[in-house]
Amino acid sequence: MSERISGRRLLLTLGLWAGLVVVALGATILAGRLLFRSWAVGHRADLGAILVAEAYLALLGALLLAFGGPPGLRDRLRFRFTSFVDLSVALMLWFAALVVGGFVTAALTPLFGRPQSNTVALLGQSFDPLFVALIVPTVCLLAPVCEELLFRGVLYGWLAGLLPVWLAVIVTAAVFAGAHLLPLLFPVLFVFGLAATFVRARTDSTFNSFAMHATQNTIAVVATYALLSQGR
Repeated sequence: MSERISGRRLLLTLGLWAGLVVVALGATILAGRLLFRSWAVGHRADLGAILVAEAYLALLGALLLAFGGPPGLRDRLRFRFTSFVDLSVALMLWFAALVVGGFVTAALTPLFGRPQSNTVALLGQSFDPLFVALIVPTVCLLAPVCEELLFRGVLYGWLAGLLPVWLAVIVTAAVFAGAHLLPLLFPVLFVFGLAATFVRARTDSTFNSFAMHATQNTIAVVATYALLSQGR
């Protein structure tokens, strides 16, 4: 059974993240302006990729500090392998969520228009090798692990101690979808969030929901580069 996460621990995580982000990104921006100005001016996309990676690394650092290092992520946030059966079921639910999300998008498109993929806007900024080397692992691995630990680990762990499990699943999915600040993609993100949080609750593992998230992001990256390579 998962250890209950306190609201104080959630606030500590967010506070540490904010502090680390200010320090890390502030230092990088200052270095870009004062020490490497000519490079930064000509490589804005690369600098942006560095800042995105740093923001997620800051979140990972905050989680490690707030929960006692790697053992805390494993034991308290449940980032642990459970079984190949659980992993297989998680990936099947990911695919089901993908299909349902596609139907939801198709149903809502006549009302709100077709949502634009933020992955296309992000990856289309540059094909510079440094940019690609930074942004691909960030999107495919670093972002999923950090977001799963935060939302399915900390947030769900806190809500599950306050609300019925079914309601904690719904609220976690809604917060996850809303935190992306992409209103037109909210329904799709919410459906994915429901599936991922259900897997977290059912298997008591954020590793399984991470596998879903990493798969989702990796396929999105591959599909986006395939489209961009065709000049679409």
